[in-house]
Amino acid sequence: MQKDTDGLNMPKFMTAVRDVLHFIRPKIRNFKYYAKCRFGRAKYRNVFYLVFIPNKKHPGLADRIKAIMSCYDLAKSNGYQFKLIFETPFHLRKYLKPKYDWIATLEDLEYSLRDTKIVNEHYREDPLRLIPDKQYHCYNYDGHHMPRIFPDTGYKFAELFHELFEPCEDLKQAYSDFGIKEKGYVSCHLRFVNALEKFENTFFENHLETQEERDSLIERCKDGIKRVLEKNQGKDIYVFSDSKVFLDSLSDMPVKVLPHNNIGHVSEGAKADATFKSFLDLYIMAKGTAVYRFCAPELYSISHYALLAATVGDISFDDVNV
Repeated sequence: MQKDTDGLNMPKFMTAVRDVLHFIRPKIRNFKYYAKCRFGRAKYRNVFYLVFIPNKKHPGLADRIKAIMSCYDLAKSNGYQFKLIFETPFHLRKYLKPKYDWIATLEDLEYSLRDTKIVNEHYREDPLRLIPDKQYHCYNYDGHHMPRIFPDTGYKFAELFHELFEPCEDLKQAYSDFGIKEKGYVSCHLRFVNALEKFENTFFENHLETQEERDSLIERCKDGIKRVLEKNQGKDIYVFSDSKVFLDSLSDMPVKVLPHNNIGHVSEGAKADATFKSFLDLYIMAKGTAVYRFCAPELYSISHYALLAATVGDISFDDVNV
């Protein structure tokens, strides 16, 4: 599932540079790990480690979770134990509790000329066979692989997710405190990035210069929400977005908006409350009956965050073009 960047407001030169770096960087990064290998056997074999390297800028939450599930699918289908090193910029287990012990640390990694194998996570349709009795490390990932059913193994994405994780008690309590009726609502998700206000440093240049342009986009998006309301009569409509400006503009509409003073993107080193909200929004969307992703030239329409929520919840997903 490659992200289709056609039509996005991305400089062509920057796009070309990103493509070249995407090809070269994993090879350079992996070389330094191969250089650490020594004679002797690894003590623990038939183990697959996915490593989120500290002090490296990682993408958003959706891409990271997609990479986790892709690697777990690979490990499970090959009879390997799956281990995850995810401690930066937050400990994943703080928000998603392990259903079995997948937690590992950098100290668990072994570098053996005979046993250590390094792979990169990327989109695949054909089965990838791991060599038995080895220790696999994955340091580089695309995070583009999110089918409802993995074509190489037949495993369902949602089932694999729930084999690994359950929400922490704080997420469950927040859901309860809001009085949300499970399966009694649908969700709308709009990713404005910097269209209406400064949100994050990104390659996606979509800031709207004039108030007239910003107001026009807001009205188009609100018209799209009205279409969702008409299609889902009798259900609550929850709206999620990275724009405080847009969420504040919905006070005249019969929709549900959660507190949003702590919005942040996890790739920007967000504070704990902003990180918690990212997981909470995902959790709430996944427990509804449908998720709608809003698309427009000015929006970051290739965001997979809403699609991830629908895939984890195994519920309906649709795009709303505005």
